[in-house]
Amino acid sequence: MEASYKINVLRFIVILSFLRSFSFGSIWSFLILFLVLIFNLSLSFAGLFVFISGIVGALSQILAGAVSDSFGRKRMVILGLAGQGLSFIFIGIFVVLKSIYSILLGMILINFFSGFYFSSINAIVADIMDKNERFGGYALLRAAANFGWGIGPAIGGFIFYTKYFNISFFAIGALLSLLSLYMIKFPETAKVTSRFRFNDMMKALKNLKFLLYCVAAFISFLIFGQFNSTFAVYESEVNGISSFYIGLAWTLNGFLVGFTQYFFAKLANTSNQMKFLIYGIIIYGFGYFSTIFSSSIWWMFVSVTIITLGELIFSSTANAVAMNMANEEDIGKYSGTYNFFTFIGRAFGPLYGGLIFSLYLPYNNMWGIIFLTALFASFLFLLIDKFF
Repeated sequence: MEASYKINVLRFIVILSFLRSFSFGSIWSFLILFLVLIFNLSLSFAGLFVFISGIVGALSQILAGAVSDSFGRKRMVILGLAGQGLSFIFIGIFVVLKSIYSILLGMILINFFSGFYFSSINAIVADIMDKNERFGGYALLRAAANFGWGIGPAIGGFIFYTKYFNISFFAIGALLSLLSLYMIKFPETAKVTSRFRFNDMMKALKNLKFLLYCVAAFISFLIFGQFNSTFAVYESEVNGISSFYIGLAWTLNGFLVGFTQYFFAKLANTSNQMKFLIYGIIIYGFGYFSTIFSSSIWWMFVSVTIITLGELIFSSTANAVAMNMANEEDIGKYSGTYNFFTFIGRAFGPLYGGLIFSLYLPYNNMWGIIFLTALFASFLFLLIDKFF
């Protein structure tokens, strides 16, 4: 495949990734805080609904991944962006009307259409790049996304307690809908060679190594799911830190990943990638545990820095390792299946954390359970590295 074609396609989806993440970062990061503080929902109930909506999104990942192998990535991305945009507008209407159940329905719709977007975007990188190039490709995609997540929460944290927060649902909905139009001129990258069959949706799970890898990724993303939920509520309600500073912490995370992700990916491409996964998730879990050492704003930023270091090490390899297990004609299926497990993990994370924190144990024990979960995930990656 010509280098100029790869560069143009990658540039296109990098810009798209930044704009989408900026949109989501300015509002989605605060949705659980919004439900807990404004609508007085419990953290465990809010986490349960994030999990339910995540299940819907995860199932759509498998469907969209398999369909994209037959009908192309472009249609799935357009459908995903347009659906998310209209769902945000739907939520905005019912925020004004103060209908909590309609808002929760809108969250389910957003996750459903997000599945179409993510499974196809990940597959596009695998379509256009050779196996040894994918680490860099996914790194650029994540860097752009994290710049968006870095800038978005800084703005969202400022808007959160203003009368304009409700309006932001409409603004983000309009922007995402426009991005779907932006995709019309995008080239199709899938090599459409197979007819869609429902039985093929589970084809990737017949690969035992890939299945175990997905289980380890699911457990890892339970830990990732704490960042915008349990961690944020803990810092807000237990340590008394305002949403503005929590937003800045998310900004710090986004910028650190944005500026250094590509470096870590290049390093991972010349090293044992499984070791990056093993050590990365341990450091990530320890970052949460470190929150018990101090309740100050500055220590929160130290904890976020440790969490981000773990994320950088882990995420520099996770997508590429998964996609490198796929045959060329099954890239969409593997992408959808891998994203199914990670999507459920991230969605179940807030519920998992909410249940742990509902036990009313000392906080060091609660965060200790989170850290032990990370250690278990690292053990599974170690098994894969040694025996597969």
